[in-house]
Amino acid sequence: MQERLNQIIEKKGLTATKFAAMIGVNASTISHILAGRNKPGFDIINNIAKTFPDLNLTWLITGNGSMDNSPVQEEKNPVITEPTLFDMEPTEKQNTPVMSDKNVKLEETRDPITSVRSLIKQTKKIKRIILFFEDGSFEDYEKE
Repeated sequence: MQERLNQIIEKKGLTATKFAAMIGVNASTISHILAGRNKPGFDIINNIAKTFPDLNLTWLITGNGSMDNSPVQEEKNPVITEPTLFDMEPTEKQNTPVMSDKNVKLEETRDPITSVRSLIKQTKKIKRIILFFEDGSFEDYEKE
């Protein structure tokens, strides 16, 4: 399993820390699995499956078959991509008041991405996003 996780990380061009953040686990959890100290449980495998739907779960669990799902299956289920936060254009540029940080409050009951998209439509175009994780780490995304 640890070798297959290494293959996923390498193929996707990730670090172990970024991979851990993407699947929603602590970096130390992935580190222990990659070092062979622990084996991944159902939750980790489930998170990997959700994060990487193109991954062949039979291969991930048993090592049999190919890493990716067959091309026939991919054609039947095309991936629909949404515009990224960087690509979204604000609406009503001229009549939109500038919002200060004090005025910006995301509704806790809604999905954060939906709230951010709503905010983007009202204000300016996003240039940079910084995500802070519970373990104290962060990811910095800047439009090139």
